[in-house]
Amino acid sequence: MTQQHSSLAFRWALRLHPAAYRAEHEAELTAIYAEATQGAGPLGRLREALDVAGHGLRRRTGLGSDRMAGQVLAQAAPLAVAVATGSFVAGLLWLFAPGVRTLPASSLPNVLSLANTGLTPLLWLAALAAVWTGRWTVARALVVPAMVLCLADVLLAAFSSSGFHGTPSIAVIRLAVPLLTGAVVLAAPRDLLGPSLSQRRTIMGTTVLAAVLVSGEQLVDMYYPFALGVLSVIGPLWAGVLWAGVLAIALLFGTRNRLTVAGVAVAVLPTMLQVTVQLTPAGVIVLLLVLLSSTVPFLRARRRHFQSTPPSAA
Repeated sequence: MTQQHSSLAFRWALRLHPAAYRAEHEAELTAIYAEATQGAGPLGRLREALDVAGHGLRRRTGLGSDRMAGQVLAQAAPLAVAVATGSFVAGLLWLFAPGVRTLPASSLPNVLSLANTGLTPLLWLAALAAVWTGRWTVARALVVPAMVLCLADVLLAAFSSSGFHGTPSIAVIRLAVPLLTGAVVLAAPRDLLGPSLSQRRTIMGTTVLAAVLVSGEQLVDMYYPFALGVLSVIGPLWAGVLWAGVLAIALLFGTRNRLTVAGVAVAVLPTMLQVTVQLTPAGVIVLLLVLLSSTVPFLRARRRHFQSTPPSAA
């Protein structure tokens, strides 16, 4: 019965592929699935079926390894995990904030929120270790519960004694980092992902940079919580330094091409949205720079396409 359910999952996974692609490659996909699941248990067969489903969704959305969008996501995925890990590790500073030590321990939401603050960085660190060693299946499996914990953290904040730090819209924006980061990691083509010495250097540098910058912002927010004018200046400045710093690290240790530039923009965009949620003119400029840098490869590719297309005969 279990094998029948896994076969049903595989058939549904095949249906997610475009009809033309499925008609041409169904036998090949079935053979690959049968070989990968030979002797595997129920979870192993389900995991392979989910991989096939993800491949089908990438084909439908144009995020395959042969498309530029997929190649950009492959560049962005390890950097996105590094930025998220550095940010959440720096978030551990909240455990030492003066207000946290005075929260009533009898409140269950407070206790769960504090436990969540300590557990979430551990999941991101484990995901980063999996990325470091090239185990992307493990990394993706860890990113999903990390996203769930971040959602739970926002819900717990609504019922804790401290409440939301800001408006509900800001609380929703707090989900941008884990949800968008998870989307990038899950959507990146698996065959373009893998460990390399240059990638490891880039990951390490990006993680350290994000941790240092977020720690600085956390300290200002902890000890000067009412200095909104200061934060409105620091936020865009912090976002600009993060983007420029990660870009410099990626170009220094990685491949120097337009895909790298776009990948960096996609990787830092979730964190940028969180930092610049209360947009100032400086924040708008920084966000526009990041968004424009992410579209450069696509604009260049479109321009080359029009230049290479011969004019139609009259």
